Amino acid sequence: MNDNTVSTFELGDALAIRCGNTLTGVFVPGSKIALSAYRHVKWNSRDAPTETAGQDPVLIYLAQETTLFEEPVLRSLLAESNVTFATLQELGQKASRAEYLGVSHAYRSLVRACLERLDHAKKTPEVQSDEDRLQRITETIIVFYAAECLWHLFEILYMQQNQHVVPQLLDWARFYAPQIEDRATDFLLMAEGASENDDYWDVLKSLVMVGALDVTRAILVQNRKASQPAFKAAELILTSMPVYQEGFPLKKFHSQWEHWHVDAERKIRANTFGSEPELEELLQLVTGNNEKWDAGIQESSEWYEFLPGYLLYTKPTCKPFELKIAAANWLNRWTLLHPDRQLNNMDRMISQLMEHDLRLFIYDTQKINDTHWLTTHLIDLIYHCGELKSYFEQNNIDLPALRHSMIYEYGSYLMSTRSLWQLGVDYLDCCKQEGKAAMELLLPRIPLRSDRHALKLMSVARQRGLVDVEQEICKVLSRQSFDDRRYGSALEWAIRSKDVLLVTGIADFILMNYSKTGNMLCPDVIVSIGSRMFISPRLVFLSKYFEFYKLYRNRDFLSAVELLVNLLDSKITPDYFWPSLLIDTVPLLESNDPKIFSKETVAILHHLETELVPIIERNTDKLGNNAESVLKDYRVENVDEILNIMRLACARNLARALVIEHTHSI
Repeated sequence: MNDNTVSTFELGDALAIRCGNTLTGVFVPGSKIALSAYRHVKWNSRDAPTETAGQDPVLIYLAQETTLFEEPVLRSLLAESNVTFATLQELGQKASRAEYLGVSHAYRSLVRACLERLDHAKKTPEVQSDEDRLQRITETIIVFYAAECLWHLFEILYMQQNQHVVPQLLDWARFYAPQIEDRATDFLLMAEGASENDDYWDVLKSLVMVGALDVTRAILVQNRKASQPAFKAAELILTSMPVYQEGFPLKKFHSQWEHWHVDAERKIRANTFGSEPELEELLQLVTGNNEKWDAGIQESSEWYEFLPGYLLYTKPTCKPFELKIAAANWLNRWTLLHPDRQLNNMDRMISQLMEHDLRLFIYDTQKINDTHWLTTHLIDLIYHCGELKSYFEQNNIDLPALRHSMIYEYGSYLMSTRSLWQLGVDYLDCCKQEGKAAMELLLPRIPLRSDRHALKLMSVARQRGLVDVEQEICKVLSRQSFDDRRYGSALEWAIRSKDVLLVTGIADFILMNYSKTGNMLCPDVIVSIGSRMFISPRLVFLSKYFEFYKLYRNRDFLSAVELLVNLLDSKITPDYFWPSLLIDTVPLLESNDPKIFSKETVAILHHLETELVPIIERNTDKLGNNAESVLKDYRVENVDEILNIMRLACARNLARALVIEHTHSI
């Protein structure tokens, strides 16, 4: 996406509009919005206050991104799913179906465990007293409950490769509508007393419609009238109902099922259950009576709730390709019986899965408010298992490109979130060059909380060859340390960044501070620089001057003099440091036992006249009498004093040195 395709939108702020401004926004990378005020201004427009200036309070909007993953429980889900994602990448595209199913089960298990922890957290007093957090957790439970439900259905229809899907759909429907079976459990515990409840037969009808015949039969057996002929006949019908098992001959099963179905309808028509109308209605549901099913459908809250149960009684050997027609017919039937009900996003996605419209399903999953967690991991699994390769080819969908795009977006989102950036690295690693480029942009934007955190970032950058990122992080750390007055750390990070200007700036600060105060900052760091000093000429000067500083303090005067003269001749001395460097020679020049020979003394005097004096004159021309503030040393009052002291010291030492040198030569 280039700048020309990014839409700009307006924000309707009444105050801004009344003043002739428009507050506009545009989406920028990193889940951010850039806001700006716009007014049509020409070359002759006057910059003057508006008529309403100062009459209204200024409104300041603080826009903050909200995300589901602010909850610690959800951050653990991201971390655990990241491990499963990495496992799938290791399996590649050559693993067995069982291994891919294992990965799918692992993803769903993570979501289920997360939902349980969220439900537990929701009930705690801390959350109950915080309305915002309670609402956030409630919304999160809804989102991931839907995600796990959709993933489970996808697994049944597209990964398990079942020849007949009714048994799996029955388990799926009962798993995501547990309220009915919870009430049935209460009835089983009540034994004979359950039949006295007002909702007894309603619960039994619901159990039949979700296909829970075993539970229905167990409750009927406990009924007070269980010994009556009608109940015994009903139990016989329910017990004798054929249930298809994989591998059983289809023709033989259909023959048995038709015989059972005809016999059950015959008994109902024979008024066998006339004395128990509620029981008769149950059996009519079992035999697929459309009138009774329509009445039951009207009581359902979701269109797919009773579909698997209906298939159990009307088409028990339904195959995946037959489910497409059955689901479409059932949805039309349900819609006609619920004219006021609008399908929500999850209703549509379940329909899309059953009708094999994966293209639209994938599109709608991206609308789920889970920052593309479901879409990214599901498409990655589809890509690796290869079961739907032909479908995507027939529909002209580039599956590798789709997977790449989703992983890239998801990884970029994680990288732009302060506490999740390490997880984002693993996803962007799968995107090759684009992922590497994204990390190069996003890593330097991560706020640095500590040096340890920075070292982690640098390690990630180094492992991926992102040298510029590593150096940029070092620059940031150097500036932060400098602002915190940790000058040794600032210099160390600057050297690691290999930024010549930054190193030079910090070295200048250390030298200037020494010239003003006589205090050498961060000596431990300077002494350990070693060969790294060649990054910057100023750092070379600082290192060599500090070496002179140490030799002088250790009273190794001959070595100190040699190094000092070399510094004078090196042409890397900064202008502001000439006074300090030359004043350092004064104690050596004034020594009764000459440490500097005549040749070196002449050289010092030469540098005084050719280096320091011109610098003083140039600064005097620029700043007038303020030249002293630029060229200053803590050991003298003013510039003139420096010149006088140096000239006098050089003259005295030169006289002594010439006498001694000529005396020795005689």
